[in-house]
Amino acid sequence: MYPKLVGKRNEKGITQEKMAEMLGISKNNYNLKENGKLDFNLVEVKKILQILKSSYDEIFFEGDVTEKSYNKYQE
Repeated sequence: MYPKLVGKRNEKGITQEKMAEMLGISKNNYNLKENGKLDFNLVEVKKILQILKSSYDEIFFEGDVTEKSYNKYQE
């Protein structure tokens, strides 16, 4: 589930049905993706970020990036 996505979508007054329409997918498909049962593809993620005028971290990132965890991936 993507609680940040749900919150931002609601904040903008966009229904699941409208978001699905803007992404060119069915409402049922969108619902499954928003609830984490299916994955969004890259094109959908980019469109969602444009629609909500947000960054990836604001919508999809769950957790905090610490310097230690960040450096782990730089090795």
